[in-house]
Amino acid sequence: MPAVAGQFYPGKSRALETEVEALFSKVKRDRKASAAIVPHAGYAFSGGIAALGLSKLKKFNSFVIMGPNHTGLGERISVSSHGRWMTPLGSVPVDGKIAKEIAEKSSAELDELGHLSEHSVEVVLPLLQHLFDGFSIVPVSIMTSDFDELIELGNALYSAVGKSGAGIVASSDFSHFVPLESAKEKDLKAIDAIKSLDIRGFHELATGINASICGVGPITALMQYCRKAGLRRAKMLKYSTSAAVTGDEMSVVGYASIIFTK
Repeated sequence: MPAVAGQFYPGKSRALETEVEALFSKVKRDRKASAAIVPHAGYAFSGGIAALGLSKLKKFNSFVIMGPNHTGLGERISVSSHGRWMTPLGSVPVDGKIAKEIAEKSSAELDELGHLSEHSVEVVLPLLQHLFDGFSIVPVSIMTSDFDELIELGNALYSAVGKSGAGIVASSDFSHFVPLESAKEKDLKAIDAIKSLDIRGFHELATGINASICGVGPITALMQYCRKAGLRRAKMLKYSTSAAVTGDEMSVVGYASIIFTK
């Protein structure tokens, strides 16, 4: 069941559909990307940026959605492997086959506790539901920032979906609660590393310069997947911060939409 419906996005189906339609009405659906990094803040803050990135994704039968674990519950890497995920727009089945293959080939565990009360994957789901019909998901909640473990996860992703194909989404916000200029400086350096597919460089920047990117794990694993899958072109579609909404430049959260193509 949803944890943040009525908080990060409307809790009633009609209101949610109206808001999501408004977000996508401002973007062009040029579906050529196989992977994307999008934010997971409330739709009022970052929904438009998330919609921009997701609108570029191709149609896949399954989408792997990786997000950071904010709650501390569950395993270091928790993969949801059965049942259905609910939103006010309806339910989406979990692709248990891909989930089990990821767990078999990495340190990830099949675990539902890591998704309890977590919002980073959930917030992406209604946006995908608006775009696509008849798809399944593989939710992955990541609590570790260990480089080798994340590279292994990226390899496992490719092994699990490389032949049949799946859309890969890393859910992450960038700087958290720092002055605007500091956020821009640190975030754009990290984004430059992402655009170059410099995995180790990104990881070192994100973990070594007092950065506060919550999705270091999802982004690192996604970048490794992209390398394996031959997705060598990374394009930043938009970067912004919460200051664009609140006007508060002393304590901002950064948001970026980045897509990956061959």
